[in-house]
Amino acid sequence: WATLASADWASTTVANRSAGEQLASQLEARLHPQNYSLESTHLEDIRSFFWWDGALQEEDEVRATIDSDVPFSVLLEGLSADHPYDLPMIVSSAHLDSQEDHSSHKHAMALALVNGTTMEVAHGLAKSIVEVKFAACAQVAKLKADSDSEFTITLKTLGATKEQIEIEFGGLDWEWHPIQANEKYLKW
Repeated sequence: WATLASADWASTTVANRSAGEQLASQLEARLHPQNYSLESTHLEDIRSFFWWDGALQEEDEVRATIDSDVPFSVLLEGLSADHPYDLPMIVSSAHLDSQEDHSSHKHAMALALVNGTTMEVAHGLAKSIVEVKFAACAQVAKLKADSDSEFTITLKTLGATKEQIEIEFGGLDWEWHPIQANEKYLKW
């Protein structure tokens, strides 16, 4: 993550891989006339947990992470214009110095490795974090495509809940990063 903090990148979720490929293609087409290009787009299968219309949702999605030399504000504008979701989550910690004390930063992303367990247990942990409203969104991904016992849990939350998460889910070693995101998502 330390290298990502100094890079310009954005991450969002879409329903499936073809939607992720289409979004990346549309973004590339928007950026080309401005002499920008994408370095890479990484698509990762995830299970997302989040609140929507007053109910806890659980959905298989694809996380699209776009790496480039393009400023986040430009990536954000392009992704927002073509995103298939009504309320997309578009986040980045680009240019938010990972060495600073971000304990007072309003929005945060946390990542934890969950090893030696099953996907059901990893899903249960992520779901419970969202269920008690410690995070707006939790995502579970396999650490390696061929592994059935190593997972990551990624949270999008408020910086103020960091201490609660570390107390309640202290068995996990959380890496915390401040994030910026699209305004619509932050207000949600």
